[in-house]
This record gives sequence, C-alpha cells and structure tokens, in this order.
Amino acid sequence: MKILLTGANGFVGSHIAETLSKAGHSVVTMVRASSNCRWLEGLELSVKTGDICRPESLKDAVTGVDAIIHCAGLVRAIDEESYYRVNRDGTAALIQAALYHNPSLQKFVYISSQAAMGPSPAFRPKAAGELENPVSDYGKSKLAGEKELDRLHGKIPYTILRPASVYGPRDKDIFIFFNLVHRGFRPRTQRRRYIQMLFVKDLARAALAAVSGNGHTDNKTYFLAEETPYTFDDVGRTIAASLNKTGIPLPLPDVIFHGASFIAENLARLMNKPAVLNRQKIAEMMQPYWIGDARPAQEDMGIHFTKLEFGAKITYSWYRRNKWL
Repeated sequence: MKILLTGANGFVGSHIAETLSKAGHSVVTMVRASSNCRWLEGLELSVKTGDICRPESLKDAVTGVDAIIHCAGLVRAIDEESYYRVNRDGTAALIQAALYHNPSLQKFVYISSQAAMGPSPAFRPKAAGELENPVSDYGKSKLAGEKELDRLHGKIPYTILRPASVYGPRDKDIFIFFNLVHRGFRPRTQRRRYIQMLFVKDLARAALAAVSGNGHTDNKTYFLAEETPYTFDDVGRTIAASLNKTGIPLPLPDVIFHGASFIAENLARLMNKPAVLNRQKIAEMMQPYWIGDARPAQEDMGIHFTKLEFGAKITYSWYRRNKWL
C-alpha cells in the first residue's frame, strides 16, 4: 500500500514510519518545511511538504495514496485555541482534502489519545465506547478531532487509536524519569494514582494492523495499553530495575507539582512558548484512575503489549547507546 503519514518526524510518527517501511509499504510523509527529520534518516520514503493548518497545502500529499495515518497533533500549546486549531481543525482539513481529492481512499487511521476518553471513574478498565470525559484542553481537542471522522461514515473506512502513556526510544518526556533514576533517585507521588503504559513499538504495530487489516478494525475505536495498571511508584521501581539500580525514594507531594506548573506557565508566558508542565497537565496527573480496556485491540489486531519491565530495558539501552545517559 501507498500510505500517507502525517507527523512522521515526531517521536511516535517516526516509529510508525519505520514499522510501515519494514513491512514493505510505500510511505509518503507530510512535514512542514521547518521540521527536523533526523529520526527519518535512512528510511526509504517520500517526503511531501504540507501543513494540516494550511488546507491549500494538502492536495499533493493526499492525492494517489491508498491510506492515511494521521499522527500529527499538538501536545503542548500556549492557549486553548491553538489546541483546537491543530487537533480539531487540522484533522477536519485533512479529512476534507481526502474526500475531495482522493475519494477512493481505502482507510483513514487517526492517532488520538487516552486523554480524549478521559479517566475511569473507578479502579476498572474503561471501555472505548463509554462516555468520554476529558479533563484538559488537549484531551477535549483530540476528542473534537475524533468527532470530525463522523464525516467519513459510509464513504471511507476509519479507525481511531487511543494510546495510553507512550514511552520508548527517542522519547524526551519519560527521559526525565530515566535520568532521575540514572542519577540515583526514584520519584514517587503523594497518593496512589494508577496509569497504564504503552511501548511505542506496540503503537506502531497497532497502526500497521489498523491500516492493512482485513476490515476487522473498520469504523471502530480502540484503547491501546499494556494491561497492567501501575502507580507512579511502580513505574519508578520498574525503571530502576531496568537500570539495575535501587534508587533513593524521592517523595514528590502534590504541592510540588502545582507550584512547578505555576512557575513553568508564567515563565513560558513571558517567552511566548508553551509550558512543558502546566496546570492542565497536573489536573490530568491528579486523576486516580487512568485505566482503559485494551482487550478489543488484542483480539482484533493480534497485538501482544510489551511489559514495562522489557520496554524500559530497551528504552534505557537506546538512551545509553545514543549518549543521552
């Protein structure tokens, strides 16, 4: 298949591009002119210049492809409007371009987020079909992006993937966690809060299965994660074990997170940049149960999710090999 992949230069997108290429597909990537494409070096693919926020730039990219995997999105933003401009309106523009310029498209896969479905109300897996309750502008904008796919009903088959917290080689976010453990500290939070993790290679395999399957995934929404829910302390211990370290427990009370987000937001505002840590991100972190039901993905796609203990070792080896640690 000839597959258009948006957001291919990012952490997740680059792994999807690699997986598609290794599976023998012809990969067309759409990136902005200013994008850093270092993670795509060495891959056999075609590069198109385009921007989902500029509808007039999409025709060349969507024309002639068999399928689209839409991975581009905005995770951090200066304001609410920016999230919606990219995650909702950009998705709408890509869908409109596909319908107009490539109505024979075979499949559209949207990489959404667990943030779009929101946390579980109790210590139980939340099904993809349950009522969504996103708690951040990011999550709400990704859910709005999902709703745009309703326009594809009866025209182009689609699949929505909602990954949990994604980690793996090339990830800058969880690297902070690895770096602390590498230096002998093991972060732990004040309260027991549960999350699920997803190794980035599993997300890439799910995208491949969704785009090239035999129709089992058509017009369905899937949550993706390793089945085991972890507390933040569990994550710290598992990462420490992958580094063959014990780690000195580093208690992080809630007030630390709230204070750090307040400072980060104000500094970012002065520099007119999105904050790495903000109060909405903290609001997500404070939820007690980020637990979803990934069994449908296992059954329909044949995905066997990587345990954190193994994924952490692979990630740590990559950080060491690439001299991040």
